[in-house]
Amino acid sequence: MLLWASDALAGPITNWLSDPSTPVAHDVRRGFWLTLAILAPFILVAEGLLLLIILKFRAKPGRNPATFYENVRLEVIWTILPLIAVSVIAWISYRVLKNIDIPPESDLVVEVVGHQFFWEYRYPRYGVIVSDTTLVVPSDKVVTLNLTSVDVIHSWWVPAFGVKQDANPGRITHAWFNARAGAYKGQCAELCGPLHAEMLIDVQVVPEIEFYQWLREHKGKDALGELQL
Repeated sequence: MLLWASDALAGPITNWLSDPSTPVAHDVRRGFWLTLAILAPFILVAEGLLLLIILKFRAKPGRNPATFYENVRLEVIWTILPLIAVSVIAWISYRVLKNIDIPPESDLVVEVVGHQFFWEYRYPRYGVIVSDTTLVVPSDKVVTLNLTSVDVIHSWWVPAFGVKQDANPGRITHAWFNARAGAYKGQCAELCGPLHAEMLIDVQVVPEIEFYQWLREHKGKDALGELQL
């Protein structure tokens, strides 16, 4: 909480907890708070009982130790209640993970290739390839990411999107997001070598018309004649 407060004082925070920018990030935050609300009573009761026992039943001269060694009713209660809590958390998590794993119909596919130590972005539909620069996508559109790597395992992570997906050499993994307009920061989240900390991610989510203008700047207007603005 202190670290969170220091970040807030330093400047605006853009992450899944304080400012979710996609439906997935909203689902992750909702699941987090529900899970925290379910687990908090167990933590508070356990720590409260521990403190009570330390203070009330600490060793004193002339005090005899307890002779009981079991309490069936208590054991049943502390087995059933956590079972119910874990079942509810499992259901919450299943719904969130299902939403992440089964994306809606895609509006844009971007191939993401991890390198030591930069990202390459390919727009196969438009024949545009950029590297070591900002990923530009349209706002309020479903963007599908097909990720891979040419060397070691990397991980594409933008906190505000609630998205973190490994890019593995020789394999293709998938992620998706649907973000509102804005500028977002991220970073490779897999230790991938000596310059791992400098493998940053910049995403610019712009209105659709601006996205098409950006495409034209990176590939001639004739090549984009199929676009319907």
